[in-house]
Amino acid sequence: MTPTWRVTDGIHTDAFKTARLAMGAGLGGLVAQTRQPYATPDYPHDKRFMHTVDEVVGGEGLIAVLGVPLLLRGKVIGVLFAANRRERPFADAEVALLISLATHAAIAIETASLFADVRAHSDLMERAASVHERLTTVAAQGGQLPEVAAVVAEVLGAGVFVADPGLRVLASAGPLAPAPGDPVTGAVAKTCRAAIARRATAAMPGGCATPVVAGSQVLAVLVACRGDLGVADQRTVERAALVAAILLLTERQLAEAEHRVRGDLLTELLAHAQPDPDGLRRRARLLGWDLDQPHAVIVAHPERAEDRRIVVSALGSWAAQCGGLCGEHGRTVVVLLPGTDAASAASTAVDRLRRAVATPVTVGAAGPGEGPAGLRDAHRDARHCVDVLCALGRAGTAASPPDLGAFGLLFGPAGRDRVTAFVQRALGVVVDYDAQRGSELLRTVEAYFDADGSHVRAAAALFIHVNTLYQRIERISGLLGEGWRTGEKALQIQLAVKLHRIVDFTDQQPD
Repeated sequence: MTPTWRVTDGIHTDAFKTARLAMGAGLGGLVAQTRQPYATPDYPHDKRFMHTVDEVVGGEGLIAVLGVPLLLRGKVIGVLFAANRRERPFADAEVALLISLATHAAIAIETASLFADVRAHSDLMERAASVHERLTTVAAQGGQLPEVAAVVAEVLGAGVFVADPGLRVLASAGPLAPAPGDPVTGAVAKTCRAAIARRATAAMPGGCATPVVAGSQVLAVLVACRGDLGVADQRTVERAALVAAILLLTERQLAEAEHRVRGDLLTELLAHAQPDPDGLRRRARLLGWDLDQPHAVIVAHPERAEDRRIVVSALGSWAAQCGGLCGEHGRTVVVLLPGTDAASAASTAVDRLRRAVATPVTVGAAGPGEGPAGLRDAHRDARHCVDVLCALGRAGTAASPPDLGAFGLLFGPAGRDRVTAFVQRALGVVVDYDAQRGSELLRTVEAYFDADGSHVRAAAALFIHVNTLYQRIERISGLLGEGWRTGEKALQIQLAVKLHRIVDFTDQQPD
């Protein structure tokens, strides 16, 4: 405790009014330290205390000094002095009177402090009510996160931002707040993670972070950056976090409702039978979408089913920016982009998905198609592109029908029938032989060509002895003829093997 003069009467010098006493220093310091009254008729020559402020006391001309402690429930809250500019003793009655005055003064100080606390509490309650009203208005009027951040930033005079659980800024306001889209880093990121983990407000030297929670799920984190945030300020941040949770839940519900509507439209649009094309056109117009404009159709197939929602999110914003449509359809995600080149769209989709999804996503694109029937046919071709890529072991890549070269035989009117007939002519006897005897001659043909005709490498790929391979090749030659490994016949056989694999793969895929 370092006492300083609060109120004086009859004191003339500024030095005395601004003097500070260390505990135990001077007569006042001794009174505060011992909690006992002290009186001296001749202060300059009294040896009972440290003379650390003699210059100040002497400058005021004080000689006789009496000091008594201001006690409040046993605690010293100050010292009350009486002094003369001439030497004189203080009678016991004078000491008792000053002690009585000190008691009244301590009560008066406590009363004034209580009134100040009540006034401060009243101000806090008034501010809290104002903040609550403003935040409630934001929520009632369908406001967004930037408006919540702006209210809190204005009330607290702080930089405020809302970040998703991955600590990327969603909205911000106020001085030095990071911009939307920026990552949260450093000590602030550490505090955010602590708040999310504990599901409670976490303080830091530069402010606090409060999780935005709905039920058992953390939707975001709300951060206020100001070095002197008090308890009442943290309550303001927590109140704002509740409103932010309501807004995020509402936004999610609206998005899910729209997602269902778009998904239902896609399901009917891409169905094999379309009993009411005009009805589809009307429903599409309600979504601000013209079915009769040329559209490229993109089909994205994630390796893991649980990644489909991430794919929808990654491609949905892109589709919305282009005036298109995106939604789940069966085991895939379908995007319809107006007036877009299919091959270019497929490449863009793969780039976006590689940044958003950790596992491979295979993309097929076709079109442009127009009208319900044209879009359905383009979707069929794009879907077949995905199946062909997966069958050929090229998951995570993109293709449109022209990119598949000879395998494009699978697409177009009656293409599948042509392929089936071609495979039957080239390999039918081998396929039938395997089916009847449970052998692996077709697999042997494929391994032989994949090994560029190397018997050793082909045998290793099949996990058989080279002599066994020779026996199988001899049997295949008996079925296909001796020239199956060379020239034009070899090319036809290789193509037939690949096409058979693709047809077999696509036959096993659900619609």
